[in-house]
Amino acid sequence: MSDKIKVILDCDTGSDDAVAICTALLSPEKLDVLGICTVNGNRPVPNTTENTLRVKDLLGSDVPVIRGCYCPMVKSLDPRREVLETAHSAKGEDGKEITYHAEYLDCLPPSHSKPLPMHAVTWLIDTLMNSEEKITVVPVGPLTNIAMALRLEPRIAEHIEQFVIMGGGHLERNSTAAAEFNIWVDPEAAQIVFESGVKIVLMPLDATHRAYLTPEDSKYFRSLGTKLGDFIAQEIDDRVEAYNLLQPLHIPDIAPMHDALCVAYLLDPSVITDIRHVRVDVDFSGGLCDGETVVDTRLIPPVKPKNCYLCMNTDSDKFASMLRDILSRAKN
Repeated sequence: MSDKIKVILDCDTGSDDAVAICTALLSPEKLDVLGICTVNGNRPVPNTTENTLRVKDLLGSDVPVIRGCYCPMVKSLDPRREVLETAHSAKGEDGKEITYHAEYLDCLPPSHSKPLPMHAVTWLIDTLMNSEEKITVVPVGPLTNIAMALRLEPRIAEHIEQFVIMGGGHLERNSTAAAEFNIWVDPEAAQIVFESGVKIVLMPLDATHRAYLTPEDSKYFRSLGTKLGDFIAQEIDDRVEAYNLLQPLHIPDIAPMHDALCVAYLLDPSVITDIRHVRVDVDFSGGLCDGETVVDTRLIPPVKPKNCYLCMNTDSDKFASMLRDILSRAKN
């Protein structure tokens, strides 16, 4: 039995997903990445799949990419749920679109590899059911693929070591006053996952807003003189600009790399400095709190059992140091 952690990534690949993928693929001494599934979220599935393939090609990886669900399970059937979303792009003074996630990762060339000719939900079920070892699943986008797989074959839960999920927020939110984007996009799917009985480690905005890189890190990556270094630097620069304009944070000029925190945690759990065992449920009622991760912080025994290890703070310096070390390993 291998000492490596067997991992499946599930991504809606935009900028921070790309950094998470690079971090995982450049850590082969600890992580065995079995595949990367794509899902609708930051961009439509054709875009997130192409972006994932571009990152894979950049690293010369042979890890399979598998295209997943094009839309949330049921949410989009109710048009009233579309009016609350916060804008994810704006025009700068020069007319340039400023956004967290461009339509494509344009600083990377179009992909030459192809996704597997099967659906991600089918691949997830087949891979999990046929694995002799339990697999850690790392969803860093909406949870549609994972929930659909659990609905089609609930026995996969027995083959999952843990979910390490980027999503939700306790004291911090982004898409609405109540909800974080990944959970808000498909709250029904999120609740299915939270009720799966699998161990869940949740990286909400409370932790991921402190998992950031800075313009100084951008200069460092450019100094490496590698294609990956230039790519990471560009993503940092774009995200700093987007956050300063669209979502000012507790520190100016920072680029949170939300999704990469899930991978960093697998590599070194001490990057998280505050973790709490709690009950978390998701509001999918369609009202003002649609998509909210409801955290039961009461000291009395909860009516439902605790189901989540909620990460509330990050060692920002350690996170940045880990990414600088890992992402500098790639050569042209």
